[in-house]
Amino acid sequence: MNDLKLEKYLKRIHYSGDLGANMEVLKKIHQLHPQYIPFENIDSYTGKVPSLDLENVFQKLVVESRGGYCYEQNLLLSEILTYLGFKVELQLGRVLWRKDENSTAAKTHLLLIVELNNQKYLVDCGFGTATLTGPLLLNEEAAQDTPNEQFKISQKNGAYTLWTWREKWLPVYRFDLEYVEPLDLEICNWYLTTYPESNFRKNLVFSKVDENTRYTFSNHTLNVRKTTGGKESVAIENDVQLFQMLKDVFGLNENAIELLKQKA
Repeated sequence: MNDLKLEKYLKRIHYSGDLGANMEVLKKIHQLHPQYIPFENIDSYTGKVPSLDLENVFQKLVVESRGGYCYEQNLLLSEILTYLGFKVELQLGRVLWRKDENSTAAKTHLLLIVELNNQKYLVDCGFGTATLTGPLLLNEEAAQDTPNEQFKISQKNGAYTLWTWREKWLPVYRFDLEYVEPLDLEICNWYLTTYPESNFRKNLVFSKVDENTRYTFSNHTLNVRKTTGGKESVAIENDVQLFQMLKDVFGLNENAIELLKQKA
């Protein structure tokens, strides 16, 4: 990371203002990142294993205006925050979305723990449909507000569980604080993009969230959930509608759409 790359990233997420390692900056970056860099799995869906090399991640998500999934999103975010002076740790979580709280799951989701003023915070711009839009105090079990939904973090048997409020509390993922080797990420990344039953191989998934709305596409349906309440579902019935949606809703350019056209 260098000043020129930082400038390009900040332009990508439409950030301006202070760049100190403080809570105001962390909150602002955390809100803008998932608004302008969408969650997407075009690479894995089209049979390509996404590169986790930081140069390649920066090229894809910033220079080429693509999106990515958790490893790419949070590796990029970790590099930016570290360069700004934040203390950042990589952690792996077990995905519980659409499952019971006590379900078993492999460690396949990358999240970040940021330490600031002797407090630890959960930071995560890469979960798609339940991506955070603000940091959460780690050791606080009460509900916490973000610019969009409420979240909370419970603790049980030495592990943390992230929950989101969607008319009721739903578990998102479970994690503990354990050092993550780069090889751990490479293995998880390879598994999620090559295992035949992986959702990222079988289904296209897109997500972004701004200050008013969360947009999620999967299983041929675009779900639009307003921060103030209410949800709309729109069927995407053909490639013409799909490609138009990627441009209009998720801000993806022709370079991303061309990859899907080649698969079709």
